[in-house]
Amino acid sequence: MAIVADVKGTKSSPRPRRKRRPLKTSELIARDIIHDIAEGGLQTGDSLPPEAAMLQHYQVGRASLREALRLLEVHGLVQIRAGAKGGPVVGSASAENLAQMLTLYFGIAGATYEQLTEVLLYIYPKIAEDAARQKLTKAQQAALRESVEQACGTSTPYMQRTENLKDFHFLLSEYSGNNIVAGLFADAVAMIFTEHVITTIDSSDFHAVSAADHQEIADAVLNGDGPRARKAMLDHTKRMIKFYRSKNPGIFAQLIEWR
Repeated sequence: MAIVADVKGTKSSPRPRRKRRPLKTSELIARDIIHDIAEGGLQTGDSLPPEAAMLQHYQVGRASLREALRLLEVHGLVQIRAGAKGGPVVGSASAENLAQMLTLYFGIAGATYEQLTEVLLYIYPKIAEDAARQKLTKAQQAALRESVEQACGTSTPYMQRTENLKDFHFLLSEYSGNNIVAGLFADAVAMIFTEHVITTIDSSDFHAVSAADHQEIADAVLNGDGPRARKAMLDHTKRMIKFYRSKNPGIFAQLIEWR
């Protein structure tokens, strides 16, 4: 282990590494179950082995196995179906499940909705730029254009317009080529901001501006212009945050709540 020198040139001892808490038996089982799901190519809704088979396979007691399954169920990665033909089935690594978990972590860390906007300003432009650098299929291009066209319509109800605007961002995440950062984390953060801030405010006054911004972003993405897509998304995100802050400034200082 290297020894570092301080500002006076004298040698000082390195900081001791924080010891990791050893995993409980149930946590080890939960980890093994996830590995087995991934390695086995199981999909959402597929049944896991019955309890007796899992007890034998993982060589643990019933209490530890059930605790492991409950741990995974809390995070939406496993679902426990009731009834004679019930039992554990594979859940989903979805942005919705991650968003719910993140609100707990953000809350205990003392994070506010203002700090959440900083994440949006960082990650949204990156997603738009990455999507522009991808070679989109004709179907993907058509879906992006349709999302913009639907959002630009004025005859649809408010909530439908809101969903169309939201779908546009999810499409960009899907097309960015990064399923982890964009498909999960970015969408999870966006869901928290949408459910906790956007849906609490009448944003009809901002709809036309947002739709126009989406058109500009989509044009840049479809033309493969990464820098333009990045700038257009950054400008759009700034305008969006400014609008909602003007409507309800108090909420931005609040701690992120679990919902």
